[in-house]
Amino acid sequence: MIADEYQQFYRGVAQILEKSHFDLSTPLLGCGGCFDLVAKKQTILLLLKLVTNIDSFREEQAFELRKLASMLDGFPLIIGKRIRSTTDIENSIVYTRYQIPAVSLETLYNLLVNHLPPLIYAHRGGFKVKFDGHLLKEKRLEKNYSMGDFAREVGISKRAIYEYERSTVDVSLETAMRIEELLDEPLTLAINLFEGMKRIGSVTTPSSFSSVPKSDIEREVKKHFDAIGLKDQLWTKKLPIRVLAKTLITQHEKDKIPTTITGIAEESSKDDIAKKIQITYSVSRVAEADPLIIVGSETPKTNIDGVPIMSIDELIKKKKDKKSEN
Repeated sequence: MIADEYQQFYRGVAQILEKSHFDLSTPLLGCGGCFDLVAKKQTILLLLKLVTNIDSFREEQAFELRKLASMLDGFPLIIGKRIRSTTDIENSIVYTRYQIPAVSLETLYNLLVNHLPPLIYAHRGGFKVKFDGHLLKEKRLEKNYSMGDFAREVGISKRAIYEYERSTVDVSLETAMRIEELLDEPLTLAINLFEGMKRIGSVTTPSSFSSVPKSDIEREVKKHFDAIGLKDQLWTKKLPIRVLAKTLITQHEKDKIPTTITGIAEESSKDDIAKKIQITYSVSRVAEADPLIIVGSETPKTNIDGVPIMSIDELIKKKKDKKSEN
């Protein structure tokens, strides 16, 4: 997505979120990472990726985004313009890429501003809807249709009607339209997009993904986090935020454990440290996480704008002190 188009696309997304009273982080536009924006409203935390073509969204990005959402107790969502290179994403339809929902700008607007959730989702080359099976059976019987007669009128099998009424199988869009026309009754259920983006309790690392600590500083940071019990870690590839770390918890533990969001800079004088601080603070504030910046040399400041800053030597000393205490 060229720069001007990308900025315009981002502004459209930001305007929708602001109109819906979401609190927004600083955008990470153009970094090529797994997300571009964090937004929060009450208990809903969204981690958003903006793409021109949703097919360009890669498996490694999806893994990072899903893992990130899991660690921050949020919901991943892709906002896109096209599917394939020339076909526009249709409005009011939910697509998925690697288990992450993808919607158009207009679908997002209808959902958040107009409070009109989508009714249709894309599935294996076609469109499907979810039916109210109990209401389908009730209306079929009111019209004095036997299951077999109704199936013949619709042009599908009796078994399919049986499954629809039990709500065990979703309905193709074409079949849904025929059924609703015959019964003169809307039966389609709205898609609860946030329910569909359920927080992911377990994320399997794809075989193609490899992002481990690479420098001496990063390896020391990992040792420190391991030592203090923050063993659930995500080492990102293309974000100013280098690592997220939190305590491993079971699905039965309900109390929210804060995630430490960490930026790592080899030298405190590097030009990008200001950006790392800004991004780390902004994302941490919106996501209610603990920010931290680790630098490779001594720094006279212990925090900037509320973000703690620690040199790697201080981190190592802290780890040694903790060991001596034990």
